Amino acid sequence: MKIQAHFLFPFDMGLELDFAGEGAQEIFKEISSHKTARLFFEGHDWGEADVSTQVYKFGVGLVHIAFPLDADMSRVARLSCFAESVLVGHTTVLKYCQGLVQGVIETASRYASYRYEKRLAEEDIFPVFVLGETDEHGGGKIREADAFVRKHRKALYGIVAGEPRYEDLSEFVLEREQLKNYGYYENEIILAERFGALVYSPESQTILELIKLTYSLYWSLKSYNFILDQELDDAQRVLEHLPPYYKFWRIPGQYQRFSAEAMDFSRDKLAIVESLYTVASQIPHIDADWHLRTLYGSLRKAFTIEEWYRTVETKLGRIEESYNSAREFLSTNFFILLDIIFFASLAWSIIDTWLLWSISRR
Repeated sequence: MKIQAHFLFPFDMGLELDFAGEGAQEIFKEISSHKTARLFFEGHDWGEADVSTQVYKFGVGLVHIAFPLDADMSRVARLSCFAESVLVGHTTVLKYCQGLVQGVIETASRYASYRYEKRLAEEDIFPVFVLGETDEHGGGKIREADAFVRKHRKALYGIVAGEPRYEDLSEFVLEREQLKNYGYYENEIILAERFGALVYSPESQTILELIKLTYSLYWSLKSYNFILDQELDDAQRVLEHLPPYYKFWRIPGQYQRFSAEAMDFSRDKLAIVESLYTVASQIPHIDADWHLRTLYGSLRKAFTIEEWYRTVETKLGRIEESYNSAREFLSTNFFILLDIIFFASLAWSIIDTWLLWSISRR
């Protein structure tokens, strides 16, 4: 079967971007495009591939490697499950992509409107396979999408679920976790889950771009979750080291440190909230196209985008509560200190007055 394979390598740039000037409303910009060395996988030579790098406004970059192959669905499933074993020349595909990352970040930094101190450094390959116009017998178009999915359901499960032992799957698993075809038109096939996707559609290029966008949003939320884990740790350390009122000499230094960390978090929060609630509204053509809007909603469910949103929002709230608690604690201790100073001054005034009165009596 004629297939176009697409390997997507997302990465967090640690930046929020602003494409100022011409094309400011674009969601992404392409940074570069060129050919790779020849690709090898388990003794097969897949030839050269086209590689492009692009960056999204919400601070995620994407290395996109595309190459044609002629293989049956079982071979495609194995390629999907072991994508990280593909060699680009003599280099693994993960190392090859990682080698491009720093240059992309440096190029994209001119669009940066905000920078984070830390960034997510995990590595992942997401494979997407776009089927050509011939079926497995070379007889033309796929005539029955449901029949095709049923026939190859184990291999297709291996592609989208990343299950290397897909041939050993039981009927119980296959029935319980049935493949969801998000195809909108008759005989259109769109299968997408967390670990891979397969597409057969006359609008395959548009669908591929939508998958790339949704996966990048997923990676963006994953990056924010990583950043907020660091923020939670910082907030916890602040709460653990707040001085009690009787160590009043430590209050000014701790208050200064707390204020600096709280301001850093406020800047991070503003950047994250702006990214969460403005980028999605700028996605072109989705609201006006029922097909794309339906597919976009399905892809968001496949990548559990809403759950990630809730996780990020919950962590934002908890961190803010921690800093508010620290603020109240420091304020309370400060006023306790003032009260102690006031009553000490009052007591000294009384004692001083009594001493003066005693001396005057003599």
